[in-house]
Amino acid sequence: MSAGFKYDLVPPVEQEERYDVQTGIRRRGPFKLDTQNLVVGSFLPGFTPICADLKNKFAYAVINVEVVEAYATGDTALSIKVAKNSLAYAGMFIGSGTKGAEVTAIDKTNKVYDVLTIKAAFGEDIARDTVLFEAVAVDGLKQKYVANSALFNRTKVEDGITLVSLLRTAAEIEPSKLVMPFSENDKANMKGWFEFNE
Repeated sequence: MSAGFKYDLVPPVEQEERYDVQTGIRRRGPFKLDTQNLVVGSFLPGFTPICADLKNKFAYAVINVEVVEAYATGDTALSIKVAKNSLAYAGMFIGSGTKGAEVTAIDKTNKVYDVLTIKAAFGEDIARDTVLFEAVAVDGLKQKYVANSALFNRTKVEDGITLVSLLRTAAEIEPSKLVMPFSENDKANMKGWFEFNE
């Protein structure tokens, strides 16, 4: 290496196969991504769950969070630890299908997990590895967007129009390799088109 030159090369990111790519079939597109509540400049990883409006060609990111430490409900239990890099945002409702809560703040300072602060107790215990979804209301009964597709490739959220390609079919999906979790509602809705190895 010549004197005076500094090479600061970043090694390439290894692409881990999250599903059998030979089975992947894309939707006719592109679709316009709804970027409301997404951070401009951030990246959505490949295979993020998506609710596609097939008629109007809109794509909505399905926001789910995976609980990484069991939560015991109570008046003072206002923190839920979730996997890092979720799409959760302050002001959203999270739910399990039976109970829910409003997220008032998100603490991302811990390197291992993020902490969601909720306005009031969730109302039931939450086991580790449970996937909570973005709910329509604070009761947590109904999921806001239910996935019917997955993001084909990593996409940057742009300030303006962001066009995305979507998958409509995939098999041999490895849930442990997915960056963004799918809720049980998502999996039930995608059955027959998406096959999860579990």
